[in-house]
Parts: sequence; C-alpha cells; structure tokens
Amino acid sequence: MNIRRRGITRRLATLGLFAAAAAPAWAQEWTPTQPITILVGFAPGGSADQIARQLSFAAKGIIPVPVLVVNKAGAAGAIAAQAVADARPDGYTLFVGGGSETTSVGNFKPLGYDPRKSFVPIIKVSRAPSILVVRADSKFTDMKGLLAEAKLGAEKVSYGSTGEGGIFHATGLVLEKQAGVKLLHVPYKGAADSMNAVLGGQVDSAFGAYEEMKPMIDAGRLRPLALFSRSRLPGLPNVPTLTEVGVPIVLDNMKGLMGPAGMPPAVVRYLHDSFRKAMQTPEWKEYVAKSGLTEDYAQGPAFQREIVEAYDLIGKAIAK
Repeated sequence: MNIRRRGITRRLATLGLFAAAAAPAWAQEWTPTQPITILVGFAPGGSADQIARQLSFAAKGIIPVPVLVVNKAGAAGAIAAQAVADARPDGYTLFVGGGSETTSVGNFKPLGYDPRKSFVPIIKVSRAPSILVVRADSKFTDMKGLLAEAKLGAEKVSYGSTGEGGIFHATGLVLEKQAGVKLLHVPYKGAADSMNAVLGGQVDSAFGAYEEMKPMIDAGRLRPLALFSRSRLPGLPNVPTLTEVGVPIVLDNMKGLMGPAGMPPAVVRYLHDSFRKAMQTPEWKEYVAKSGLTEDYAQGPAFQREIVEAYDLIGKAIAK
C-alpha cells in the first residue's frame, strides 16, 4: 500500500511539473516584446493627447519597447474606445480613458461597448476640473453676465465642446437645467478645435480642461469665467467655482490608461507599475508643473469605481 501511495505521489508531482510548464508565461510575469500603442480619442493638442505623449516620453528607459501614440478622433472619444474594446487583451493596445468615452457618451446614445464593463482601468493619472472660457475681448466679463444674457432667450449664447455626447457637452446640459437656460451647443473633434472656434468668434464660449486652456489663458487670449469643480485652482485664484456663482455643479474630467477587458492580471500589473514609475520621472514632473495638470493618481480598481460613479451621476443629471 505504501509503495502504491508513493507511486501515486510521484505521478501527481510529475503531472504538476507538466502543468506548471504548460501554464502561460504571463501567469508569473510579463514583459512586452512589441510596441505598445496608446490610442487617443481626440485631435492632437488636447489633454488626452498631451497625457498620452508625455507618458510615452517618460516611459522611455522603463518599458523596453516603443510606446506609440495614435489619434483616432471622433464621437467624443468613442471611436478610439471601440477600437480598444475590440482589440486583443494582450496589453499592446491601450487608450486614454476616464473621460467622455467612458463616463458620458453612453448616456446619450447606444454604443458597441459597455463603458463600465468593456475595459480594464490600469492607472488613473489626473482629474481635470472643467472650465468655461470666452475670448479675452468678450462682452462677458464674468459668469453671471453670461447667464443673464442666456436667460434673455433660447440659444442666445453658444458654447463649443469636444464632441456630441462628450463630458463637456454633458456639463453644458447640466448647466442648462440647473440654471434654467437654453444654450446653443456646437460640437468639435477636440479641445484645440473648440478653442480655435472661441478665438475666431465662431462661438461665444467653450468648455474644456484647465491644462488645455492654460496656454491661451496665460497669453491673455482667453478669459476663464468659472470652474465646474469643488474648489478653486491655485493657478486661477480669482476664478470662482460655479457653486460660488450660485449654480451647484461639480463635473471633473478624469484621465488614465485603460485596456480591453480580459487582460491577464500580470499584464495589467506590469503596465500599472511601469507607468507609475514614469509618473515619478523628472520629465513627467516637469510636464505637470508647466501644464497645470491636476495630477490625481489611483490604481485600476479605484479608477473603475470612479468611472462608474461618474457615469451614473451624468445619467441621472441628464434624465432630470
């Protein structure tokens, strides 16, 4: 009986060795062997594009393969998000998510992906307070003046956004309902296009992220009227929050890296750890300091919870 037990034990041990040998390599560790692509759902120049390119630059020397940035603009980021949802979950195709494509667009129209289930959040990088700006020579010197004009008639005041159904479009709709006005919405493919429309006088105002608007604000070409955030920004100490103006709205635009659902845990871990290291580099810290980016780090699970909360919040606000 003891001999038989020892024989069974040896056979089980042998089978265990074979099973371990047959287990996929990523079960223990993973290192990329081909370029990693980060898709950006908006035109070059916007916050998502800047974040992707700066992370790619900062990751040199940390990730042993090139990190490429590809813009697939349109549908408020949903085109890029769909491409990632359809991609193989092997860690080589990511996108900058957490904003319109994952918190807002799905509340406006059916999508080919589920913003809350089709992706694996890898790392949260920032939370960008939404801001409303006008041209520096605009007759609107403050938010109260713009709202007073808007109350004179439907669509008397226009605003640009980064796309139909995007988070800034959602912010505009929430503002309409909370303030009792009707604005004229003009969608664009990205922040750069929206800013150019304001500067060119094609629209009265535009919603965007602070780091997107900062260069034009610093240059004296755009005038910030209000922040749709919980508190004022250190870089804009004289710009009130919308709550201070009397309309309590808080909608931040989150940014982080996400991949398709089904990515192995070791792949997610490698990507998180690598880009977290990239966020500690002098190159990244210099970008944060110069751009005015509101850095807000979180690991994937926490990032996922915030995405779902924002998605549900926007849905309830629009449904009112």
